[in-house]
Amino acid sequence: MRAKIAALAVVTLVLQRVLGMPGMPAWFGYLILPMIWIVAASLGRKERHWPYEALLLGLAWDLLFGPVVGPGGIAWTAACLSLYGLASVVADRSPVAWAVFGVVGAVVVILVQRLAVMPLGLANSFSIGQLAWSAVLTGLWCGFVGTVLALDLGKHWRAYQVRKLR
Repeated sequence: MRAKIAALAVVTLVLQRVLGMPGMPAWFGYLILPMIWIVAASLGRKERHWPYEALLLGLAWDLLFGPVVGPGGIAWTAACLSLYGLASVVADRSPVAWAVFGVVGAVVVILVQRLAVMPLGLANSFSIGQLAWSAVLTGLWCGFVGTVLALDLGKHWRAYQVRKLR
């Protein structure tokens, strides 16, 4: 199962890279696709290993998008831990909760990464508008995935197959 999740995380990182290529609409770069793995871990899984997985995801993020390796690991781990704390007090696991967790995770990742690269002199320009767009688009993405999971299409497909065989 971990190998499947790791492969899907790599796919989302590659898709994130493709969305940021020249010629794509500028707003595609604001969407943080891998955030879904942090949100899913905080809302769904009970094991405690996922902060380490968030660290690995952040380091992979740095390899693909960052000027140095390290701040992404810090930012993604901070988002993971903050969402874990939020999940411990929020009982809701609906698609709306997935969207809200996506917004919170995006804000934490962006702000912590900016703070982590600031002492290195690598922080680029930053605006509240960019932060808002990224938070909204990432929240919509996480809400969409939460909706698809809530529909449980696999269960409905299996029930359809059983009815069809009768």
